[in-house]
Amino acid sequence: MSDPQEPKPGDTIPAAESTADGRFKTLKLLRSAGTLPLRSLADAAAIHNNPAVIAAVAGKTHRGQVRADNQDHFLVASLERSLLVEDSSLPAEAGTRLTDTPQGRLFIVADGIGGHGGGEVASAVAVDAMAHYAFETMPWVLRREDCSYDELGEGLRGAMEKAQARIRRVARRKNLNEDLGTTLTMGYVSWPELFLVHVGDSRAYLHRDGKMHRLTRDHTLAQQLIDGNAMSEEEAKSSRLAHVLVNAMGGHSDDLHVELHRMELQLDDQLLLCSDGLYDMVPDEAIAAEMAKTDKPVAEVVERLVDAANAAGGRDNVTVVMARF
Repeated sequence: MSDPQEPKPGDTIPAAESTADGRFKTLKLLRSAGTLPLRSLADAAAIHNNPAVIAAVAGKTHRGQVRADNQDHFLVASLERSLLVEDSSLPAEAGTRLTDTPQGRLFIVADGIGGHGGGEVASAVAVDAMAHYAFETMPWVLRREDCSYDELGEGLRGAMEKAQARIRRVARRKNLNEDLGTTLTMGYVSWPELFLVHVGDSRAYLHRDGKMHRLTRDHTLAQQLIDGNAMSEEEAKSSRLAHVLVNAMGGHSDDLHVELHRMELQLDDQLLLCSDGLYDMVPDEAIAAEMAKTDKPVAEVVERLVDAANAAGGRDNVTVVMARF
């Protein structure tokens, strides 16, 4: 008779399960891995009960109707720990991969600045740098009981500064325009908490209970004038100053202001990150109306928003990332 604890193809083993003395659960897994090269330590129940992990997500980017190239980049990712067995004296085949329960979801949108070749490099480097930081640091810091919001904030600011330095190094190495830069809006969800990191004029929105809430501020000259009561919101929409950034990653200035937010999500919330190519072409009310169509798959809503931006003129690259929890 087979061991009832022996995993079957496609099974997952809850991380809490182990031997009687609480040790060697990984060894137990390895010992049985001779014929099954992929095993998961993930707790299936934990995955099912984690809205961040099972959220419906989608992203899309398009160069628009006017620009010759696309300088936007995005990323949607699930973060999990992984161990790849390359060789072992234990009866585990090389190539066996052990994965743990996913720790959270990562969403990034970056809109490059700096002309052909420069902006797309800056946005790609920023996305790559912040994705590596999130993977290497955030889940493990957040699981510590003594982790403080201030500590996390300092880590995120430091990561953004390192990403900015990396953008400059790449620009010098590739002999690109040193004015190249990028916006970056990043959301990390460790249910139920959302951590937002923001620089520039890409945006993050929350759709909750039928209402749209903008979570980030535009780091533009127009927004500064609005804040100083020197310009109205309506005037800003048609002003050239609406796209004059006062804060971005890259460029010549070391003065980087990183906007940080932390909030608690609820079931049925929808999170949307986008570049200005969407909200310049499609009013917030129309974006909200599309997000309210919860009977439609998230990928379809994202597609419809990108199509709407292009139908309205598509004057810029447009990128949309959306999650429905």
